[in-house]
Amino acid sequence: MKSHPRLFVFLCLCVSRALHAQEVGPDLSVDAADTVFHRNTAGILFERNLNTYNWTGRASMDTSVLGMKVLLREEYTSNIILLEGTSSTPQQRPESNQQRISLLLDQPVASNFSTHAQWASLVYSDNKAVGISNASTHSLLGGITYAPIPGISFGPSVGYRWEKQLDVRDKGVEYLFDARTQRMDVDGYLISGEGHYDEARLDPRSLEGHYARVGVQRTFLGATRDTLELGFRRNRREFYAIADTNIESRIENVFSFTNLLDYEFNTNVIGTLFVNVSNRILDKNFRALQAKILVPGQFDTEIDEFRLEVYFETRYTADNGGTAASTRFYYSERDENHTAKERTASSLEAFRTRSEEEKTKDNVARRTALSGSLELSLSKSDRVMLSGTTSILRYDTPSEFNFEDRDELLVAVTLATSHKISQYFDLAFSLEGNLSHVVYLLNQRSANNNYNRVIRFSPRTVYRPISVLSTTNSFEVLANYTVYDFQQQLVQVRSFSYRQFGWMDSTSVQVTRRVGLDFLTYLKLYERGQLNWSAFTERTENSFSEQTYAVQGRFTPYEEILFAVGLRYFSQSRYGYTTGQKQLESFLKSVGPTCQILWNLSAQSQVGFRGWYEHRSQSGGSRSLANMAMNILFNF
Repeated sequence: MKSHPRLFVFLCLCVSRALHAQEVGPDLSVDAADTVFHRNTAGILFERNLNTYNWTGRASMDTSVLGMKVLLREEYTSNIILLEGTSSTPQQRPESNQQRISLLLDQPVASNFSTHAQWASLVYSDNKAVGISNASTHSLLGGITYAPIPGISFGPSVGYRWEKQLDVRDKGVEYLFDARTQRMDVDGYLISGEGHYDEARLDPRSLEGHYARVGVQRTFLGATRDTLELGFRRNRREFYAIADTNIESRIENVFSFTNLLDYEFNTNVIGTLFVNVSNRILDKNFRALQAKILVPGQFDTEIDEFRLEVYFETRYTADNGGTAASTRFYYSERDENHTAKERTASSLEAFRTRSEEEKTKDNVARRTALSGSLELSLSKSDRVMLSGTTSILRYDTPSEFNFEDRDELLVAVTLATSHKISQYFDLAFSLEGNLSHVVYLLNQRSANNNYNRVIRFSPRTVYRPISVLSTTNSFEVLANYTVYDFQQQLVQVRSFSYRQFGWMDSTSVQVTRRVGLDFLTYLKLYERGQLNWSAFTERTENSFSEQTYAVQGRFTPYEEILFAVGLRYFSQSRYGYTTGQKQLESFLKSVGPTCQILWNLSAQSQVGFRGWYEHRSQSGGSRSLANMAMNILFNF
């Protein structure tokens, strides 16, 4: 089994998989069993990094038992943070857990008729006091599916739903109706569509989840085709607000129209026109729980959002595939209006005040962008890529009490080359430049007007003198300059610069067929300071120096198994500047062993463990930490 040097880079730098749970509330909707999952699989992922623990477990099964189709999907996530106690605060253990389970049983009765039953469940808990702290929802549905002709099917379902929210339990009847048509060819037009109606009546709450979509596609000649799609979506979710004895209802209605036209000018040039128009209305309403009086000053609101997206793109590809080019013109517009709804029991003055508050949120955002790319093959061993984009955003607020009106300009250009100097040596260059300019149109925010310029130069070499030796060197030079327009007039505004240099060497040596060595060296220097753009001078405020050294030995007794152990060293020095003199402010050192075990059970099943132990020492003291990541995946 071959070991790529980049695998070692990830190991040594302790770059873990993104398993952290998102700090948002649970999605309380319970979907039917996902019929897209056709793979039988089970997996567990675990990560401990410092004082954070993350678990993710997934399982899906798609099989048949005595002619009955069985589709199961389960997912469990957990995030735990251990906060050490002090003399004044006890140890804390904030955690969030979420588990989803869906099960579908489908029994064919005839060639075009079947019965089904489905169970869906969601359990969520969070003691971090962010949003809803605990909730659960379960539903059991049964129904039929009828396909009168091939490609068209529909079926009703009915059942019961149980929910718990803020320790309040509700239950009630749930109705569901599904209809679907696959891509049907009608006189050269491919027609597809689907509809879903879902309503749960949980007295005193009501939940809805409906959507409908219909699409038509026609292919004319070659790659010329036109695709049109209409869509509608309605979601209704209701939440308890026990503190003010109200039920909050959020109803969202979205209408959309999309058209995508591909036109083949010739075999080398294709043009695309895309148009999307959508309208979204979100109603946020409150109603009294158990006939109690609504909280004074609490009004229903509505958000009306209109969106338009249009782009025209042309793409050119040479016959030999060595040259390609594209250009795109893009325009989008979003118009958002906020409204307060009047209640008969509310005072006129309170309603006027709330209406003015909502109107201050109105905004119109228009973005215009032009982009392009070019790829040239100068020879069999040399290639050049050039891409660029420029865009202007205009953000307007009609209210005189909203001061966020602004214009934003963005220009980005990238030039990259790749060269194969010989069969042993590859060389690549990348040069990037970004310019952004933000202008607030009103004086209340104009102190934030600024230019931001970023330049990045990144060479890279790959050297393979012999088959058992490979070394990769990457360099990076970055300069970031942020200049405020009114620095001379405002004392509290200061332009600043950020500069960075980085160098990384990753070398892999295959000592024998089963034994290999990997080496990593990473150096990073960066500094930040106050900037005088007109004189192009700066005063450094602080600078950092980081060094990483790592070595790893790996052993593959069999092609499917890898064992690796190593040692990693990291240090960071922080310097401050007093009267122009550079002084060491802090020093951090971390050193410890690393290990990895990887077992490929089959082409699609794998068991992997990765761990590293480090001893950290700095001016405030020292501590030892053990970290681990585990990935177990079985596909049947």
